[in-house]
Amino acid sequence: MSTRVKLQRDAACSPTSISILVGLSLLSCAYMAQAQNTTSTRHRIVATDCWQMRSLGTLGGPTSSAVDMNDAGQVVGNSLTEPRVMDSLDPADHLRRAFLSAPNGGALTELYANGFFEESARAINRAGQVAGLTTAGRSAQVSFVTDPGGINPRNSFAWADVADINNVGKSIFFFRGVFEMSVVANNDQSDIYNPVYVEIKITDREFPESTEPVELNDAGQALLNYGGFAYRWTEGAGASSVTPNASYSNATSMNEFGQVVGTLHRDALDAQAFVTRRFSDSILMLGQPGDGNQPTDINDFGVIIGTENTGGQTHGYVTTLLGVHTRINLSTLDEVTRDGWSDIRPTAINNRGQIAGTGKLNGNDIAFFLAPRSLLAYVPDRDGVHARCYR
Repeated sequence: MSTRVKLQRDAACSPTSISILVGLSLLSCAYMAQAQNTTSTRHRIVATDCWQMRSLGTLGGPTSSAVDMNDAGQVVGNSLTEPRVMDSLDPADHLRRAFLSAPNGGALTELYANGFFEESARAINRAGQVAGLTTAGRSAQVSFVTDPGGINPRNSFAWADVADINNVGKSIFFFRGVFEMSVVANNDQSDIYNPVYVEIKITDREFPESTEPVELNDAGQALLNYGGFAYRWTEGAGASSVTPNASYSNATSMNEFGQVVGTLHRDALDAQAFVTRRFSDSILMLGQPGDGNQPTDINDFGVIIGTENTGGQTHGYVTTLLGVHTRINLSTLDEVTRDGWSDIRPTAINNRGQIAGTGKLNGNDIAFFLAPRSLLAYVPDRDGVHARCYR
């Protein structure tokens, strides 16, 4: 045998070579086992809804409702508490109090404004400041604004309804009384004794009809309903009609780009939902006249939520992405996702596509948090039914 052949045979049988061969064999076996497991897993993949829905709970009472939410998924709303004795002359009773959830629809915290019996949250901004209403004594209505996180509530205006708070800390109010008017106020400088505000005027009349504020965006645009029509107002520029050719209109929400959703009447037609286009004042009609479509909110990506009437039943919906506005019926969530929920009424949607609202659970109105598992949540089939994700 030649020396060369002998060296090759010894190398092939060396402990190092044997270890390498054993390692390769084990690696091969592991790869085959993984492939078998992958195949087995694929057989177990099942279709599921692309949404995750859960209850936000209550503050101890039987009911709760969601009002607004920010991009962190913090939800504000109102809830009944457990029976409490607030006055020795009155029996214990459920109180209506405002709540703030932790991010992504987490645990609820009761807001302790400087009130007595009743509280109600109206809006929350990106920083977590909450605007709402409370009572001074038993009946005097006072608006309040908190610091981020719902702490340190400060009374702002007496006999005023607060409608919204934007991300730069300004709020929009409606004063009720002899001289009804709407104002935009800087919360850092205003208080009940020294208010700093700008009055909103639709006309130059000294005592115009009352203006009902809806929302205030970061650009300082205020959305209002006045005299049966929707208006967009900006300080310095004044007000302009959102629906100039309508015989009646009612706005419900506005995003940071000034897009407005609501309903309007034209001529003898029934009410129909509308949305203004992103970069113009033109209007896009949604659905059909008389279909019961009631938009409740629009995010900065133009995704709309609301309720509509189908087959005599009212249900919630969310529209697709990219301004297509195809409605996806939230009643088509599968039974596992709904888990006993019915009468789903969405009220707020953030820029992450998370939705807050109120539905029926065990016969009671309860606030819910609905989160998309993927972008497929916004891809419907031809019948407006949710697409399916897989797990």
